[in-house]
Amino acid sequence: MRPMPAPDLARLFSPRAVAVAGASTKVDSPGHDYVHSLRVFGFEGPVYPINPRAEEVDGYRAYPSLATVPGDVDLVISCLPASAVLDLVAQCAAKRVPFLHLFTARFSETGDPDAAALERQVLAACVAGGVRLLGPNGLGLYHPAGGIAFRPDLPQECGAVAFLSQSGNNAVEVALRGNARGLRFGKVANYGNGLDLTPAVLLRYLAEDPETAVIGAYVEGVPDGRGLFEALKAAAGHKPVIVHKAGRTVAGARSAASHTAALAGAAELWPVAIRQAGAIEARSQEQLLDLMVGASLLAKPRGRRMAVVGGGGGRSVQSADACEENGFDVVPLPAAVREQVRAKAPQLADWIGNPVDQSILAGSGVSSNGVLELMLASGEYDAAIANVGEDWFLGRPEGDERLKHACSRLAAVCESAPIPVAVVLGATETTDPGYRAVIDAVRDAFIARNIAVYPSVERAAWALGRLAG
Repeated sequence: MRPMPAPDLARLFSPRAVAVAGASTKVDSPGHDYVHSLRVFGFEGPVYPINPRAEEVDGYRAYPSLATVPGDVDLVISCLPASAVLDLVAQCAAKRVPFLHLFTARFSETGDPDAAALERQVLAACVAGGVRLLGPNGLGLYHPAGGIAFRPDLPQECGAVAFLSQSGNNAVEVALRGNARGLRFGKVANYGNGLDLTPAVLLRYLAEDPETAVIGAYVEGVPDGRGLFEALKAAAGHKPVIVHKAGRTVAGARSAASHTAALAGAAELWPVAIRQAGAIEARSQEQLLDLMVGASLLAKPRGRRMAVVGGGGGRSVQSADACEENGFDVVPLPAAVREQVRAKAPQLADWIGNPVDQSILAGSGVSSNGVLELMLASGEYDAAIANVGEDWFLGRPEGDERLKHACSRLAAVCESAPIPVAVVLGATETTDPGYRAVIDAVRDAFIARNIAVYPSVERAAWALGRLAG
């Protein structure tokens, strides 16, 4: 089959009308979730549930078949069984529907020859009918600005972060965890088996999409490695692209094949290909999120001179190690900054250094935030990491309020900083529920102000090191 021409994916992500084939009145079912999500996200166009045994689904009038729908439809979402898909494709072609999303699964990913043969027939029918196919075996689309989502509980904030995922659950996890860390998603696509609209096709669209500033991708494997490489190269030439390549091991590749019929490819080639394309590789979901947070919320460091403040003596030593191991130069405290400290706290001037040991500042009249401001204004640094050191605060009288005050001041420093500043606020690893509550509240306050927060200096330095190029 000859490849189909490049589609107008703007219409896929922002359809004017949506039909859900296999729509269900059963609340705990995908056929209901897709319809309900359109309502929850305020989709402004017509919604046509297709169910021959129901008069309405979630308040929308239901129709017995796609052919009986009165208006044009840009996107059909299929929750039908695999055996009914060929007939649905024929109906889409007759109605000139440009896009069909198959949540429907149990095709080639099962390893069954008959299921794989049916998948090939579905693709051939789509090509013959001029219908572009997303999936099968994928959750589909999440585009808050377009009023479309594959789950009603996803965040409704709109942003400029795009994400492509071969795995549905992974797409949900990244959307939820990323949102909790300040990522605001624009366009997300779970493409499943990627039979027609491959990650390469989607990447090329996102590369030129004015709504997208950062692209993340979770890839298990693709049949068209060269096409993906060229698409990565095109996208990375316009904006940051972070790729989490899974299925690198023998066991992972075997799992990928049973999950999305993915061909994982030679593990040793992927890091080289990603690097040569100009993209950045992540090797876990945590690394993917750390990089996406940095790319979305921090400016790219102009160089590799790092300022570090906060934490006690031991953490300062560990911070210096983490920064240098990730390619940064932990520049000693400039003489001008040292003299400014001397004017306020003479006893500290010859003691303080970079990283700034927060424990020696107590009672001096000089705070870590104050020293950070001096370092940022010196022009001697390209990036900074500010370690809150919340454990020290919470062990002091009125620790909750002191922590909140210090973090509010730090947030203001970050907002006015001439260089990127990553904030480190540790995970809530404490048995005290009060401590957990205040740390979570402080983290939420940072995130509400679009400040990049990491759970450790090591993770902040690793992410900044890779984003610095």
